[in-house]
Amino acid sequence: MIETRPTVRLQLDSRPESLTVVRSMLAGFGEALGFDPELLDDLKTAVSEACNNVVLHAYDDVVGPLTVGLDIGGQGLEVTVRDRGSGIRYVASSAEDRMGVGLAVISALADRAEFLSTPGGGTEVRMAFLDRGGAVQLLDAPAEIIPVAPAGLTGDVVVTLAPVGLLVGVLGRIARALAACSRFSLDRFSDIYLVTDALAAHAQTAAAGAGLSFAIATATRRLEITIGPFGPGSGQAIIQPSSPLGVLADELAVEQIAAAEMLRLVLLDGRRR
Repeated sequence: MIETRPTVRLQLDSRPESLTVVRSMLAGFGEALGFDPELLDDLKTAVSEACNNVVLHAYDDVVGPLTVGLDIGGQGLEVTVRDRGSGIRYVASSAEDRMGVGLAVISALADRAEFLSTPGGGTEVRMAFLDRGGAVQLLDAPAEIIPVAPAGLTGDVVVTLAPVGLLVGVLGRIARALAACSRFSLDRFSDIYLVTDALAAHAQTAAAGAGLSFAIATATRRLEITIGPFGPGSGQAIIQPSSPLGVLADELAVEQIAAAEMLRLVLLDGRRR
């Protein structure tokens, strides 16, 4: 049987607070795959430097798109950080420049690093981290199955991933990072653990394919999660009022997209004043 190659695509805006979301995603990804702690630390630092350079330099003090991609192949982990900003021309003109320091850190921590201008504008940073003893059984997975987010899926964060098992770490960590930024109280914050665990458990049996996507949109004390695609008819049981999601979510609905289903839920925190 051909296994799904572990992969994640994270799309978000180039805001300073986005660095916390990126690091949360990396932690969930690395822990789900059993990465060596030293590798995970190097990964977090190098990717954070690349994303920080986008935030500081790519868009001339305005906000623009930032994409982080993770792919595991036969040799190890490949990471890409992309923007659509001013391009490679914003790389440091002197060794003391912040961008130059960031590139030096990335080059020191990754086993291979490239800094490229992309067609149509922007920069792509490519990093490779060779296998250092973690997730050996998954590094051998031969297939390259990269899921595509359903059309119209939008939010502060949009993620596509495969296999579905990665969801349990990635969704929970990103949701908690965004809830903290959205000023959720501690009581309501704890419900996010239960909600994301329930979604991950549902996805194990109900996902329509080898991977899935989710988007999270935020406002003050509000979190909206849209996730799928799930197989037809699979969402009815999980949205019942007596289900964990039915009890904890303030809004809960199944939305049809072609032959599949997307689950949408809203969590509000009206207890904090």
